[in-house]
Amino acid sequence: MLPAMPNRSGRMLSPARLVFVASSTGLGALALHTAARGELGVAEIAALSVSWYAVATTGVLFPRLEMYGPIISAGPSGSMRVALTFDDGPNPLTTRRVLEALGPTRHRATFFVLGMKARRHPDVLREIHAGGHTLGVHGDRHDRLHSFRMPWTVREEILSAARAVEVATGVRPRFFRPPLGHTSVTTVRGARRAGVTLVSWSSRGYDGMRGRSPEAVVERVERTLTDGAIVMLHDAAEHDDFEPAAVRALPLLLAVLDRRGLTSVGLDALLGAADHTAVREGSDGSRRIFSRRRSSAK
Repeated sequence: MLPAMPNRSGRMLSPARLVFVASSTGLGALALHTAARGELGVAEIAALSVSWYAVATTGVLFPRLEMYGPIISAGPSGSMRVALTFDDGPNPLTTRRVLEALGPTRHRATFFVLGMKARRHPDVLREIHAGGHTLGVHGDRHDRLHSFRMPWTVREEILSAARAVEVATGVRPRFFRPPLGHTSVTTVRGARRAGVTLVSWSSRGYDGMRGRSPEAVVERVERTLTDGAIVMLHDAAEHDDFEPAAVRALPLLLAVLDRRGLTSVGLDALLGAADHTAVREGSDGSRRIFSRRRSSAK
């Protein structure tokens, strides 16, 4: 594996980004060399294009690689805390069931909401906020081609969703998870312009698939759950046409956390507790936030 290297800001570039830059440069040089020899035909252009898109698409589909920029996929370890996160809401039925399950417990969660649903159900947003949970945005709509949008479009989608949350609750969201989690260079630039932090996950239950059983969700999350994990689940279906398995699995998942002595907290609590933070690559390939406490001046 390539070692991480610092960029101009001093932050370490991920190995995947180094591979992307190196492969793009190499394929570009090969194209120029082939063209100079007069051998750059349709077949050669197609082969070079397929090679480049294969590398580029890997970065889009696997955001934890951080091929295009910084993305948080796990929090600090050592505090026995995790972050349960829910996508695709709010929904007045299924989101409220999630809130009911969390309510009497010590556990709190983060809800990545869609702007169009937030405007439709502001009362549910207020219930999420009143329950002590964190609100993030998941885009203004569940755009499956989000990673192909230009940075200014990404920015406007994020800001539109954020305004819906702020109007309903008075709280400005700080976190953004793109639809499907797909993250391109334009996604990163748009999120930066909107002033939000990109968030991925280190554990997921695949509960957004129709027909998934609660038991399968619990088994999957339990197998990949670690101290500091960010768990991706769903409190609503993309089109509100079925109940995600995580809704019924949640009481079982909370029991797993209790048995392991783990507490779910909002992302703001998981990532923002330290006075200063640094990002390092974990042994599992995820990017984690590590605390660095500032010493007080004497």
